[in-house]
Amino acid sequence: MARGPGVTLVATGTIFVAVFVIGLFAAALHGAGKLLATWAGEVQISVYLDPSADLEAARAAAAAAAPGRAVEAVTAQEALRRFREALGSQGALLDGMRPGVLPPSVEVRAPGIRLDEARSLAKRLEAVPGAREVDYGTAWVERLERLLTRLRWAGSALFLALAVGAAVLVGNTLRLGVFARRDEIEIMKLVGATDAFVEMPFLIEGLLQGLMGGVLATGALFAVAVLALPRLAAELGLAAPLARGDLLPSALLAALVAGGGALGTIASALAVGRELKRS
Repeated sequence: MARGPGVTLVATGTIFVAVFVIGLFAAALHGAGKLLATWAGEVQISVYLDPSADLEAARAAAAAAAPGRAVEAVTAQEALRRFREALGSQGALLDGMRPGVLPPSVEVRAPGIRLDEARSLAKRLEAVPGAREVDYGTAWVERLERLLTRLRWAGSALFLALAVGAAVLVGNTLRLGVFARRDEIEIMKLVGATDAFVEMPFLIEGLLQGLMGGVLATGALFAVAVLALPRLAAELGLAAPLARGDLLPSALLAALVAGGGALGTIASALAVGRELKRS
C-alpha cells in the first residue's frame, strides 16, 4: 500500500521546511541565550558612595557581600583620573574640575557571573554603608533578556502555527495516496479488517516520511551553523566564539527529528482517518 513517489516527495519536503524553520528559530534563540549569558558574565558592579562615607568600611562590607570576588575601593580623585584617562586626547576638557565632582565608589569584579546572580549580588551591595547607587552596567543586557523572553513566546506560537499548518497540508497531500488505494481499503474492510489494521501501514509510512524530513532538516541546520558561526564570531568580535552545540544542542536535534516523525504520523492519521470515515 505504498504511495506514489510524488506524494512521498511533497510530504517529506513539507515536513522538511516546517522542521527547518522551527529549528532555525530555536537555534537563533539558543545562540542569543548563550551570548546573553556571556555578556552578562562580563560584569563589574559599581557601588557609588556618599562623599562622606567611610571608604574602607564600605570596601569591607562589599567584600563580605561578595565573597571570592575582587573588590577595590576607588577614591573620588582616582575616579577622576580614570575618567580623564578614558577620554584620551580629550582629557584636557576636565582641567580645572574639582576632584570631588565624581563620587567615591567600590568596584566589584564578577567575571563569569550569570545575570540573575548579578542582580542578586547588586541587591546585597545596596546594604553597603554609605551606598547611594549600585550600577552593574547590564541595563541593555536586561532589555535583551526581555526581548528574548518575548521571542520565546513568539517561537511557541510559530511552532504551533507551523505544526498545525504542516499537518493539514501534509494530510491533504497524503489523502491523494490514500484515495488512490481506496479500492484496496474497501476490500480489506469487507473481509473484516479493523480500522487500526488498515491505518497501520499508512501510519508507519507517515512516520518514516516525517523522520526523513526531520533528519534532512537537522542536516541542513548543521550545515548552516558550520558556515555561519565563523562569520558571526567575526562580526560580533567574540572572544570565545559560539560552538555548534551552543546553537544546536543534541537535545534540540533529537527533538526536531522526533517532531518530524510525530508530524508525519499525525498527518497520515488525519488523511487515512477521513477516508475510513467515508468508506
